[in-house]
Amino acid sequence: MSPQMKRAPRANPLRVAGPDLVAQVVRTKLLALGDFGHLHVRRQAEHVLIEQPGPPEAPHDRHPILRLTPIAGFQFGLSLRRHTGRWEKIPVSGVLADVLAAAVAMFGAWLAPDLLIGVNSKMDY
Repeated sequence: MSPQMKRAPRANPLRVAGPDLVAQVVRTKLLALGDFGHLHVRRQAEHVLIEQPGPPEAPHDRHPILRLTPIAGFQFGLSLRRHTGRWEKIPVSGVLADVLAAAVAMFGAWLAPDLLIGVNSKMDY
């Protein structure tokens, strides 16, 4: 390639779609897969985070559970947040609907509402 010819930067499909649109699509697909209305979905840079809400006294203190990362076109990779705070890549990738279906199948317990903490956290003896 000659020095005068410059290649145009590769377009990121998520940037074109807009930050809120991708999070809304993830949220809609999660709701179609089960009882996940309590989860918070948001963009962080290029990633889409799926978070559990915080305790009743601090609902905005969310806990990230899963992270979707664009890998090529509209293909996504999946990562799980470990107790150490690091993200562990899960060997799942593909179109968004397939990745979310696999995530629900594998990590449904992490995504389910935590009914015991909010309702039964007080001990009566």
